Amino acid sequence: MLPERQILELLGTLEGEVGLYLEDLATGETFTVNPDRVFPSASVIKIPILAALFALAEEGKVDLAGEITIKPENRVGGCGVLSELNPGLKPTVLDVATLMIIQSDNAATNELIDLVGMDRVNGFAGELGLEQTRLQRKMMDSEAVKQGRDNFTSPRDIGRLLRLLVEGKVVSREASAKMLDIMKRQQLRNKLPALLPEDVIIAHKTGDLNRLEHDVGVFFLPEHTYILAIFTNC
Repeated sequence: MLPERQILELLGTLEGEVGLYLEDLATGETFTVNPDRVFPSASVIKIPILAALFALAEEGKVDLAGEITIKPENRVGGCGVLSELNPGLKPTVLDVATLMIIQSDNAATNELIDLVGMDRVNGFAGELGLEQTRLQRKMMDSEAVKQGRDNFTSPRDIGRLLRLLVEGKVVSREASAKMLDIMKRQQLRNKLPALLPEDVIIAHKTGDLNRLEHDVGVFFLPEHTYILAIFTNC
């Protein structure tokens, strides 16, 4: 890993708040900056939603192959394509979950929040040891934000979640592998992967709001696997 001094110098050029969690899974070495600072999660919260969905599927309470229709009230703007498609379209639950991650589709996310339930997402996050992660509103719900209900997480929480996925400990080894596979197909690649060679495998999820930029992911390199969760908020 880069020497700590170099990382701190790079982060020192940024305005606002920075949170960082970096871990080399081969050695256990970690480097953190404000790892427990709580940030508005933006679309990073979609990873815990995905995990809770797979937990329900494992329990037989959700059929990932089952078809669903996106309700009119969930067809919101922002990222994604579902709001622009035929209202009668019936993608599978797994299709919707995939779009939630690889295109950060907000309509897909809102539909899955209805399917899984906020309480279930928060409860499962707690079971995983994510102490500062909280889902309290749907995507694009500005009124909820005005009322003080936002979605939150921290670099350490997301670093832990990513490590558990790599270790096959989120729901099951098979489910963890499937979730990572979805994240490897991420199409929003203007942050962590932007300057990397195309053959570097990274499973990641971005988050964007006004004056806020996040990206969190797992880098699969030949000899080392790294976790990097970086949050910025101006």
